Amino acid sequence: MGVLDTSRNYLGMTQSLKPASVSSHAPKIRESLDPGAQSLVDKCLDAALKYRASDVHIEPQGEMLVFRFRIDGRLKTWGSVSIDQHSQVLNRLKVLARMDIAEKRMPQDGRISLQRGAQVMSFRVSTVPMLDGEKAVVRVMQQDLSALSLADVGYSAHNQAAYEALLGRQQGLILHCGPTGSGKTTALYAACNQLAQKWRNVQTIEDPVEGRLTGINQAQVDADVGLSFASLLRAYLRQDCDVILIGEICDPDTAQLAVQASLTGHLVLATLHTHDAAGASSRLIDMGVPRNLVSAGLIGAVSQRLVRKLCEQCRVTTQPGPELQKRLGLSQQYALYQKLGCAACANAGFRGRVGIHEVLSIDGELKQAIIDSRPDGDLRRMAESKGMTNMVKDGIAKAVRGLTTVDEVYRSVSGAL
Repeated sequence: MGVLDTSRNYLGMTQSLKPASVSSHAPKIRESLDPGAQSLVDKCLDAALKYRASDVHIEPQGEMLVFRFRIDGRLKTWGSVSIDQHSQVLNRLKVLARMDIAEKRMPQDGRISLQRGAQVMSFRVSTVPMLDGEKAVVRVMQQDLSALSLADVGYSAHNQAAYEALLGRQQGLILHCGPTGSGKTTALYAACNQLAQKWRNVQTIEDPVEGRLTGINQAQVDADVGLSFASLLRAYLRQDCDVILIGEICDPDTAQLAVQASLTGHLVLATLHTHDAAGASSRLIDMGVPRNLVSAGLIGAVSQRLVRKLCEQCRVTTQPGPELQKRLGLSQQYALYQKLGCAACANAGFRGRVGIHEVLSIDGELKQAIIDSRPDGDLRRMAESKGMTNMVKDGIAKAVRGLTTVDEVYRSVSGAL
């Protein structure tokens, strides 16, 4: 259907989340854990793959060491052991990640590579000292993302056509906006795969590299040696690039250089933390980029969120009341869907996530509006009058198709219905 279904793991791991003793309101996954640190860590990492977790949180909480998995954007408890196992578990993780086991007072980062069958699985480890001891978070990394396409990201036909038109430009800046965990990196990787051609030089600057892309030159920021987004981007301007992906525009230098690159024959794709697409230009201006250069370089902005996808095996239809129909702009012929819960989704009612988007294309009129210092709300209204579908409307269209619920859409975009 053209959605980002996280039940399909791009590492090839396709395993169902088996039901446990759960309540219909707050489903949890729980397992009895062996006391040995080595077997405990190995079992934890295997379970993270089995349950399609994106992150594992290992947290000292009073007398217990608690393990929680983030599945479809929500943390769920996997199990706990006595706090006596804390140091052994953290040391085991640090050894696997080649971190300093003697350092417990400062944050550390490392990586783990483990052989699982014919595949090499990769994990990123971060430790931070807390009041009750060190907490570890393990990110499950996706390896080969070369098969990821724009269809997998979940664009509607309308939004995908608008986005592909932006990707067809020879130069300019395209910004992907949204909070952490909204799928920006996945969307950028899909765009890079579409742009990767033998006659193009595509280079990325990432922190960290989330996955390998075939035919694309990837570099990783390293603060310890002074290798920053800005320093790499300066070097890229002498690397004969056609396309440059910037993992995040996070400082004025990088913002200035990104716009400069977009004006000198490069197609630049980057992420930026803004609430919506219309706020992208003002955010760059706030970071010190001259308004006229932002207007000249910025050609488009995409804002996105991830919402939980209804379990296809147990979702049920429901007829919205007249008031909700009117509010959503739906006629009586449209039904909606709601969660139910079954063994396939561990009684959660949801399985996987799907993206909702808005794609803002900057034409001559919008460029002039940026120069004229028009507020973000004006830019949004102008873009919508020209055919832009905002995230709420895109989400409601997906709710009508049975991919998600209206509550999920409003929770993700505005926090309330």
